[in-house]
Formats: sequence, structure tokens, C-alpha cells
Amino acid sequence: SLQFVLGYTQEEFAATLGHIAEGRIPTTPLITGRVGIDGVAQAFEALASPERHAKILVQTGSDEGRSPRGSAIL
Repeated sequence: SLQFVLGYTQEEFAATLGHIAEGRIPTTPLITGRVGIDGVAQAFEALASPERHAKILVQTGSDEGRSPRGSAIL
């Protein structure tokens, strides 16, 4: 088996979060799907296809008036 650790410092995380908050790092292209809590199992299955999915966002509350319930992966 292959094991490795990839770590960043707290300062690097803080700087990156700051860049994201300021809009300097676009995050929309990273999110390849969205599911409600009921769709988590389906999301893990979908992530087995890395050519289609990179990050699937699990929404636990309403997002701009849309219900997060259900399991539609975009």
C-alpha cells in the first residue's frame, strides 16, 4: 500500500481561505455536484468516477431558497 501525508501550515490555510473569501480563487469549477444529506451514499459512488467528479458539496440547509433534500448529482 502507498501512504503519504500532505500538510499545509495554519498560515497557508488562512491565506487560502482569505483568497477564496475575496474571490481571488474561483471555487465554482471545483464543485462538480451537489446533494442533500440523503444523497451522501450516491455521492460517494459518483466520486468513484474521477473523470466526472472532483468535489460534491453536501448541502445541509436551504441554499438560496432551494431545498437540499434529495440526491440529484449535477
